[in-house]
Amino acid sequence: MARANRLPAGIAHATKDRVVVTDYRRLRRRAAWRSWVMTLAIAIGAVFLAGKANAQQTVQALAERAEQLEDQGKLEEAAATYREILKVDPRSIAALNRLGALYVREQQFAEGIKYYRKALEWNPYEFGTNLNLGIAYIKAQDYQSAVHPLERAIEGEPTNFQARELLGVALIGSEDFTSAIPHLEKAAKLNPQDVGTLYLLERAYLETRRFDQAQAGFERLTTLDPSSPWVSILRGQAYDGTGDYNQAIQEFESARERLPTDPTVRFSLGFMYWKVRRFPEAESELRETLKLDPHFEQAQYYLADAYLMDQQPDKALPLLKRLVKQQPQNVRVLVDLGKTLERLNQNDDALGAYQSALRLDPRRADTHYQLAQVYKKLNRRADFQRELGLAQKLQQERREHEETLLQASGAQGDPTQPHGGRKAAEGASPSTPP
Repeated sequence: MARANRLPAGIAHATKDRVVVTDYRRLRRRAAWRSWVMTLAIAIGAVFLAGKANAQQTVQALAERAEQLEDQGKLEEAAATYREILKVDPRSIAALNRLGALYVREQQFAEGIKYYRKALEWNPYEFGTNLNLGIAYIKAQDYQSAVHPLERAIEGEPTNFQARELLGVALIGSEDFTSAIPHLEKAAKLNPQDVGTLYLLERAYLETRRFDQAQAGFERLTTLDPSSPWVSILRGQAYDGTGDYNQAIQEFESARERLPTDPTVRFSLGFMYWKVRRFPEAESELRETLKLDPHFEQAQYYLADAYLMDQQPDKALPLLKRLVKQQPQNVRVLVDLGKTLERLNQNDDALGAYQSALRLDPRRADTHYQLAQVYKKLNRRADFQRELGLAQKLQQERREHEETLLQASGAQGDPTQPHGGRKAAEGASPSTPP
């Protein structure tokens, strides 16, 4: 067997196929290299950890200083300090949230929203940030934009009362009353003593014509807030919705006794008087409304209309002229202006008002008829015939459409009867559902 060459600094290890020589001097050099690398790595790690610890200490010190500045009311300096934190730690959700809150407090909503949205880039489902963003949008009266972050907040904490109530507020502000109801009902269960939630829920019930549910809620409100005129206002709105106008008037009169200087109360009562054609009383209440709030446009319109119906077009005219400037696209205002001018024998001006209304809504049969009457007064026979023909055609189309809907509903007799037909009214069971 052949003998391996003897190496002074190593040992030969025989294997089946080859001879492996271990060189201990090389091993010592490698071990020294590894040791140096490990030492360097430890040193770098120590420096990194020390830097991180220093950064945390810096952030903590800045946060404490910012809080002190907030407490002292030095909001601009506090904001600058929070921005210093972001230079050290750009992902500080706490600093981003505090900056958002500071700007929202100063009603700089766009700037505050910017910081909340930046915080959500780092953590899209963080409950507090989503809640704060929703509040900021609500304060900015951007209710539709508030819905999404508040829905995310609820995903994180489904039993949080504030998030539920605020989502209800955002949906009501977006006029999505149907979607608001389940959230407000949940909020009312989470905090049964919160009067504000119940008022919001009642508003949603009324807007969706759920009058039975609204009436049940009034009893709870009366128990929780017995001296409040707002229960009477909501109850009055419910009676108005069910057609019980006299009962509605009683509720609004009760509210007026307790809250005589509120323009909403005075307007509500004035509107109900207008609705039952008690025009002198309507005029009195609506004038009082405008004393309390001169910019209440609905009060201006119904006061003008009350004057017009009460044969006082001279009093209606200045109100309607003002409203046309404020609401040039409002067809009702233009039509009432045309009627007023016509009664004052200002037929050329009345013509212009009716024509403006029809440009906005060309299918109003009543306005075509009124325009025809003005043409007749102006001896414009061909125009009179044309507009009268259009009025009759549109009225007939409307009547046919209503008859088609009646047939589609399955009504063959009294449409108020169950299933809509005479057989149902006589007690027979229809073979098919309506």
